[in-house]
Amino acid sequence: MSTSTTPASPSSELLARAFNAAPNGFVLVSRDGVIVAANTALEAMFGHAPGTLVGQTLENLLPGALREAHVALRDAFFERPEPRAMGAGRVLYARRADGHEFPVEIGLNPLSGPQGPLVLASVVDISERLALEWAFRGLFDASPYGLLIVDDAGRIVMANRVIAESLGHTSPALVGQPLERLLPERYRGAHGALMAGYRRTGEARMMGRGRDLTALHADGSELPVEIGLSRVRWQRQTMTLAAVSDISVRKRLELELRQANANLQEFTYVASHDLRSPLRGIADLVEWINADLVEPPPEVQRNLDRISQRIGRMERLIDDLLSYARAGRAATEFTQVDLSALVRGILEMQPLPAGFEITLDLAVAPFPATRTPLETVLRNLLSNAVKHHDRAHGHIRVSARNDDSFCELSVTDDGPGVPETAKERIFKLFQTLTARERGSSGIGLALTKRLVEVHGGRIELVSPVQRTAEGERGTSLRFWWPRFPRRTSDEN
Repeated sequence: MSTSTTPASPSSELLARAFNAAPNGFVLVSRDGVIVAANTALEAMFGHAPGTLVGQTLENLLPGALREAHVALRDAFFERPEPRAMGAGRVLYARRADGHEFPVEIGLNPLSGPQGPLVLASVVDISERLALEWAFRGLFDASPYGLLIVDDAGRIVMANRVIAESLGHTSPALVGQPLERLLPERYRGAHGALMAGYRRTGEARMMGRGRDLTALHADGSELPVEIGLSRVRWQRQTMTLAAVSDISVRKRLELELRQANANLQEFTYVASHDLRSPLRGIADLVEWINADLVEPPPEVQRNLDRISQRIGRMERLIDDLLSYARAGRAATEFTQVDLSALVRGILEMQPLPAGFEITLDLAVAPFPATRTPLETVLRNLLSNAVKHHDRAHGHIRVSARNDDSFCELSVTDDGPGVPETAKERIFKLFQTLTARERGSSGIGLALTKRLVEVHGGRIELVSPVQRTAEGERGTSLRFWWPRFPRRTSDEN
């Protein structure tokens, strides 16, 4: 708009068209607050008809509660006119023609015109941006993981409830604080250089990989943590988002597990060295007594035989304990395993007793697996099906099918089944079902379960599996073995 009576120059017309065509709202205001010009985008933003804003006071575009204070702010700007953002750090609100208020962002630039000093205000409707920001804040606060946003000056911009409470603070109390407040004293000296190095690369990664990281609790104690870092844009700046996980419970469990494994290894060492040797000596003594007694009385011979049997049982128990201890680590050598060939190989080395039949339903494609542990599990289950059968004849079925990323295998028999009261303890060490199983160490199924779980699978027992005229019978031991090689994140 021009108040001059001289014809507008081509450049002036071009500027006027550019002013009206701008996608952002622009309004030109005189020192006394009168709107001199407003472009099409601003008129549409505020819901006014084209040309109706010119001549109105700027305060008509503000919420009623802000109008009086705005006059003083406008006068102060004209006293010291300079380009700047209005209301920096605060959310500003404007008022549409229908009375609806909406958030805006305003930039001010002083100009000179025929009427005297003017200000060109650029106005951006930030309703959608704020909605996204509020949604992000909601997700940020609701996250089950501790989250921090830290600016490049090292100050905390946002902290969610989880991280604040886990370290004994409140979220508002952490905002504006230096990040070093959450670090133990010994880390603070090197932390600035480490973060500067991270900002130069900017890739998302875990912090302090391979080292034990701890955060400082408000009470002075330290909390084991894992920290993931990534660079994000927030409040028009590039900042660092830190995801912080409290791993104190996991660390405690890991320590307990390491201690338990150490105790088990120590026990197996004692069993293999300090028990086996004297046991062998006792067996030798029994043999010498047998040799010295040319014709021992029947009762003495019976007792000597019982001693030999119990020595043999003790030796088998030691062997089983050693096998159970060694099953605590997963094998890592994968080969293509054909289940049909694997089971037939087991049956060649360990044939079923006369009177037992077996059906194989193993029509699954070969898959990569750790052969020895898988073979040990199947051998134990086949042996278990025969050993716990109550008849001289029986039928065993071995089947397999693919179940997503696992192969589900089952060994099913038609034996007496497992009593309901015994189902919870059948996979525990030294557990046998009946008195006639005293020759068994009670470790077979415990070993089987340990092998399956260490290699990423699971096992379950189903009994009974059939109902006959004689009653409920049969047991099915099913286990799921991974069909694809698995690795942990700390492998090379």
